[in-house]
Amino acid sequence: MSKRTQGFTLIELMVAVAILALLSAIAIPVYTRYSDRTYRSEAMADLLDCAQALERRASQTFDYLGAAAGGADDGVIDPAICQAESVAAGRYGIVIAGGAASFTLTATPGTVDQGRVLTLNSNGQRTFDGAAGWEEP
Repeated sequence: MSKRTQGFTLIELMVAVAILALLSAIAIPVYTRYSDRTYRSEAMADLLDCAQALERRASQTFDYLGAAAGGADDGVIDPAICQAESVAAGRYGIVIAGGAASFTLTATPGTVDQGRVLTLNSNGQRTFDGAAGWEEP
């Protein structure tokens, strides 16, 4: 009579683990970059929404002063003016540097996309990591 064996050999299991490790080494960085781009797009939309809210406010007050939290001119943007999704989720922080005739909004990464700062000013000029435009350098 022949003896019947069942299961996998140790070599087969090690090959399967090696293949999974290789796939993970490729997939995780790709997914992380994709997530960062998605969150950056969300921050871009939030900057545009906040700029639009500031323009609406300026049409009533005739300046951009007092748009930061607590009525200050510079600092974290007042949530009563702009409720940014990326700020609520903790992915980005949006601050304003305002004056009577102009403002600059800056989105600084919180938990994602470390070091990749976005800006938008009252003239519509956009920068990404100091370079003109929001395209990734």
